[in-house]
Amino acid sequence: MPLNVDSRSKALLQGAIDTHIHTAPDIYPRSVTVVEAAQNAQAAGMRAILVKSHCTDTSDRAELTRQLTGFPVYGGVVLNYPVGGLNIHAVRESIRQGAKQIWMPSTSARSFLQEAESVPHLAKTLPLGVEGITILQKNGQLVPEIKPILALIAEHDIALASSHVYPAEALVLVKAAREAGIRRITITHPHASFLGYTVEQMIEMARMGGLLEFHFAFTTKAVRDPLPVADLAKNIRAIGPDHCILATDGGQAVNPPPHEMLRLFIAGMLEAVFSEDEIQTMTKRNPGWILGLS
Repeated sequence: MPLNVDSRSKALLQGAIDTHIHTAPDIYPRSVTVVEAAQNAQAAGMRAILVKSHCTDTSDRAELTRQLTGFPVYGGVVLNYPVGGLNIHAVRESIRQGAKQIWMPSTSARSFLQEAESVPHLAKTLPLGVEGITILQKNGQLVPEIKPILALIAEHDIALASSHVYPAEALVLVKAAREAGIRRITITHPHASFLGYTVEQMIEMARMGGLLEFHFAFTTKAVRDPLPVADLAKNIRAIGPDHCILATDGGQAVNPPPHEMLRLFIAGMLEAVFSEDEIQTMTKRNPGWILGLS
């Protein structure tokens, strides 16, 4: 990596926010504990991180880590089978614990279970003999469990993330979320092969008010078919940086620690000829909006 890009990426990492990190303890091998992730981010001059688990609420570990390190760490809950699926009680308790984002199903989503081998380290622990969770009824409307969840998210003005639901599901979800009064919406790794978003669908999500979260982990050996950073850059350019977030989805044991993954992502965007202001929009302003930070 050219020295200029290396030094510029380190400088741009200062004040950045990573809105998608997986940390130990977990049922999957992780490169860092939540405390280590916070300490690394703090040492790099970052502003905050958001930690996610496919299996449990992370709001409590975020609160404890804030107390231990003095660094802003936030969490939330993913509505997978381990927390009861589309369970408003899990959402309510996560919010009481300080959640900043509620994710729709990820590893329990029907869309992901059908393509789970695309992420081998996750596929090893997935439930067998289940169809997976969908958020749509056969008539194309949201299942009834979703409406009160959206109302609760809107009431507390926190973020909703699409997670691993199909694009067709996410389109209905985002429309209903906006109607419910939700202002902060994340479209989770629309570039993932198991989701299959078209660029046109990504642009439509942005038009509806979603921020599209692109992840460096999908350019690494953590997935079966890694994407070139240039492919992510092409999609971002088509959508527009104002509607995008750079995050890592980091924490896999096979990858560098998340703060370094974010720096490498920033370096890749510099090499793809994104301006420093565009990168700051995607690493500071937009993720700051999702977390409700001034």
